[in-house]
This record gives sequence, C-alpha cells and structure tokens, in this order.
Amino acid sequence: MGSTLTRVANWPRSGASVSKAMSRWLPVAPRPRTRARGLRAGRRAAVQAALVTLLTATAVVLAERGTDVPKDKAEVLWQLGFGIFSTILTAHTIVFAVSADAESVWPSFTDVVIAIALPEWLVVGLASILVASAGDIGGDPDVINAGLALVSIQSVLGIYTLLKSLQALGGEGRRRFLANLATRDLRRAARRGNPVRLKDKHLIEDYLSGVETAIDRGDVASLSQRAAEIGLYCRADSDPRVARWRLALLTYLVERIGRAVLYDNLTGDAARVALPQLIDGTLQSSYRLAELTLPAGAASDLDSRVTEVESAVSLGQVCRVIGWLQQAAHELLQQEPGHVGARQIIASVQTGRKRIVQFVDPDPPGFFREHGDPWPAGLSDPRAVLVWLWALCEFGGSWVGSGLYILAEVLTGEKFYGNYWHGDCVITEIERRIGQHGQHPHRRRDRKTELVLRACGGLDAISLELAATVIAGLRNWRFTAPPGYEQDPAFSSDRRYLKSQLSMFSTHDCLPNAEAAFDWLARTLSDLPTEPSLWRLVQADSNRWGLTEGLDLYGPADRPAAAVLTSLIRLLTHRPAEARRLADLLPLPLLGGALQLARFALATTPSAEPVMLTWSADGHARLGPRQTQVDELIGILEAVMA
Repeated sequence: MGSTLTRVANWPRSGASVSKAMSRWLPVAPRPRTRARGLRAGRRAAVQAALVTLLTATAVVLAERGTDVPKDKAEVLWQLGFGIFSTILTAHTIVFAVSADAESVWPSFTDVVIAIALPEWLVVGLASILVASAGDIGGDPDVINAGLALVSIQSVLGIYTLLKSLQALGGEGRRRFLANLATRDLRRAARRGNPVRLKDKHLIEDYLSGVETAIDRGDVASLSQRAAEIGLYCRADSDPRVARWRLALLTYLVERIGRAVLYDNLTGDAARVALPQLIDGTLQSSYRLAELTLPAGAASDLDSRVTEVESAVSLGQVCRVIGWLQQAAHELLQQEPGHVGARQIIASVQTGRKRIVQFVDPDPPGFFREHGDPWPAGLSDPRAVLVWLWALCEFGGSWVGSGLYILAEVLTGEKFYGNYWHGDCVITEIERRIGQHGQHPHRRRDRKTELVLRACGGLDAISLELAATVIAGLRNWRFTAPPGYEQDPAFSSDRRYLKSQLSMFSTHDCLPNAEAAFDWLARTLSDLPTEPSLWRLVQADSNRWGLTEGLDLYGPADRPAAAVLTSLIRLLTHRPAEARRLADLLPLPLLGGALQLARFALATTPSAEPVMLTWSADGHARLGPRQTQVDELIGILEAVMA
C-alpha cells in the first residue's frame, strides 16, 4: 500500500515499458557472480591436483632412473625428511592456533582436516621418514631411493596442505570453504529428505548447530557469516532438490533469528547484519529454483516441472514471516518502548517486502533491474501470483496494493493505470478486461488465467477471500507508531491507510444483497471440499512445497470474524441498508466475534475493550444486548469507511 501514490505518478516512460516487456521474451544468459567464482575455484583445485601429481611423478622417475644416493649420505636423507616434516607440521600448528576456534562446531575440526588433505600428508610424511631410516640402517640402495621419492612427495604435499589451510582458515577463502560445506550438507539432505520439511532439519544439523551456537553466544559476526555462507552459491545449484533445501533453510533462518532477537535476548545487531542477507538469498535461490524447474530447463523428473508456483510459495512464506516479525516487534514496543532488538527488527525487514514486490513485478515502476539480478522478468504464472499475493495479504501487509497491480498485469497482460486511493478498483478492471472467470482473453493468449480463476471460484470469490485475509491480519489500531515510523503505512495511525486497506477490495461490487452475503458466509465457513476457492489452491500448493510449520496457515473458515467484517464492509460500501440487514441475520456468536475484531483492529476509541472467549453465554452477556452490538459494529465500520 505504502508507495501507491508514487507508483502512479512515476510510471516508466513507454520506451522503458516496451524494453521491459521485450526483456521477458529475449533469452538472457545468466552469468551469476557466485557461479563464476565457483567455477574458478574448481579450476584452481584441478590445477593444484595436477601440479601435485606432476611433481610426484617427477620424484618417482628421478628415484628410479637417477643416480643412487650414496650410502654414507643416507643419514642426511631421513634427517632432511624429518626436518621438512617438522617444519611444515609446526607451520600447521601455528596456523591452527591463530585461526581456529577450539570451541567451534562449524566448521568442525574434522571438516577442516579433510578439506586440506592433512591425513594424507601425515601418512606420506611418516612413511618417508620410516623408509629413509630403513635405508640408512640396511644400506639397501632401492630402499634409499624410495625414501628419496617419498621425502620429495611429502615436501610437495606438505606445502600444498599448508597453502590449503591458509586458504580455508582465513579471509575470502574461509568464506568459500564454509559455503562449500553448507552446500555439502544441503546435498546430503536432498538425497535423504524429500519432500523438504522442518521436521527433517536434522539432515543439516552440522550447519544449524553452528547457527544455534552463535545465537546462544550472541555472536553477531558468526551469524553474519552463516547468513552469507548459505546464500553465496544460490545461483550455482544444479539440482532442484538442493535448491529447495537451500530456500527452505533461508526461510527458516529469517524466522529463527527474528524470534531470537525478539524473545531470546539476542542482540538486535544480529537482525541488522543477517536478515537483509537472508532475504536477498531467498530472492536469488527462488529464482534459481524456478530456472531449474521450468519445463524448458527441467530435468527428466516430471515431478520437478512445477513452473513458478513452488518459488512463489517460498517467497510468500518469507513475506508472511516479515509481516509477523513487524507486528511482533510493534507489539513489543508498546510494552517496552526502548526495546532495541524490536527496533532493529523493524529496520532490518522494512524493505524486505518491498524488495520482493519489486522483483516479482514484471515491470516495476521506478525500479530497474541490473544484470545478474534475480527474476529479470518477474512472475508470469497466474497461479503463482495468486498464491504469493495471498501470503502477502497476511499480517497486515503494507504492500498489498502493489500486489494487486501485479495481479492485474499478470492476469490480463496489461498494467492497471488507476489509483485505488481515488476509488479505482483493480479487481473490477480485471473483470472488465477478461470476465469473471477469465473467459475473455485480453493480452494473454493462453488459458492459464481461465483455469486458475475457475479453480478459485472467480474474481468475486478471490476478492472476498483476499479481503478477509487482510482484515484478519490487521494490528491493534490503538498501538502508537514507533518513533521515526509515523509515516510508514505498516505502523501509521493515519486512518486513511486503514481505510485504503479495506477499500482496495470493497470497491468491487459483488454482493447484491444481504442474502447473497449470508450465502457466501455459509459456504466459506463450511469449508466444503468441493467448493472452489483460492484458499484451497493456496493450501494445496503450500502443503506440497511450503515450509509452514513455523507459522501455521489459516483459511477464511478459521477466521469467521474477518469473513463477517468482509461481507459487512462490502455491503456498506455499496448498499448500507443491506449491511444492517445482514447484521440482523447473523447468529449471535458471529456477531459478537465480528464486534470484537472491529474493536481491536478498526476502532481507536472503542466503547469497551475487546472481550475474549465470547462463545460462552457469559461472554455474550458482557457484550450487551444484540441491538446494541449491531449498532456499535455498524457505527465502527461507518466511521472507518467515511
């Protein structure tokens, strides 16, 4: 919602729009920086291995064909080997003492030792000393020559392992080394855990143990490193299963670190340094997953061919987590105005949803993608956009208005140029272009739009379900905005923002009378499995692809008060008398629940505080007589929509 006025005023010029549209159809060769670095690192490793092999072969040839070592010099040979071995071992000890953390769980000591080939060098070094010593004792020329070869090999291999340890334990090399370890864990999990579920996170326990240890210690630097490592090779994944696990892990870490800052006394700096990296990683990883699973580039596994829906589910889950973190931080600031962690959370995620919206938009106004950015053409699948938009509507999303503009462009193939702040309705314009069920093609020539709209029950049902989702996630309107965020639509107390969140849907006239509204409520709250709805679409895709164990999903049937307010506001916008008739028709529990939610989310000075657990007779009595409840409820709605 926040930047809609700017959005309308700053439409890109026609040339920019045309170029953006053309970019969707022009093949763009992705050349991500991380992939290039990974390839260069692989080439360097191959060159190093070839060099070691060449030197080893040279040492063997010299030992076989060269001049024999004089017997009286054999003692010098094993002493030389022992001296070289001791020198390199001392150097390794110094490097580990300076660079390694004895209490570190990520990386483990075993990971480092194996990565630098230290066991191999120790075996060769010990063998070179023993063989050279045996040659000195026995005086056998062949044994002495073999000792010479082994001393040469252990010298070269020792220098190689020392260089590898310096690379793995410091600077940029350490970052790449740890990123490779994280990718190794993800590959292991991808082989053993499919589909991806949080209950299987023990499959990546090595990496997560490092994260949990950093949280327990309050180690901000380590958390920043862990966030950078998991996102470094996002665009280098070649297996969709690995990309799924990486995306799931990124989503989980956004929520885990946010919870730790809010409720586990983790310093707020952890959110500042880690969350932006994790959110950017989800954008990169989701696009890579879409690249791997699109039909044109998918593997032979037909289950992988899911177009953009899977990525849209993950991006939507990140939007839900961001919205929840914002609301939780806002609530915490009402109790502790000086809570530094809550303010850091707000500052860290305030641009997260905006950034996702900009990349999902096929042609975002005032935002131009750079080469190598994810989602160069935005989302194009109508089903993916609807699934993502539903998630964006949760927890009082302040960018829902922008999401509706994206919906219009993807469903119809043409931008919406109106302004819902002035009463223009996005849903009504979509219906004018393509019809209630997408049966009239506009700029799109495929049948994807029609198929998905029929599966959701049409545009009317979609607008009502999205409106109920927004209303269910509205915050307590009596909360004061954190200092510095008075103009942010997610926290502002300006009632124009509240009205716009309701009117962007209510301007679509789809309930002709109170009976039609009551019928929609009955079908929605019954949650019939045969009834087409957007919620069923979202639920099916989220259960298949999503990680929702952290924040459970709830449909309109689980939010009866929000559904009642949706129908009342829709009637009040177009037929006020019918709204009062509907209120008179409502059963007392539904009426009381709607009044409670209205007091909580729509009124700044209610006549009484919200009353919880009003399904009991005693609770209803505390709300007053039925007519009093109707009058108060309608009064609150009229004040908001005035």
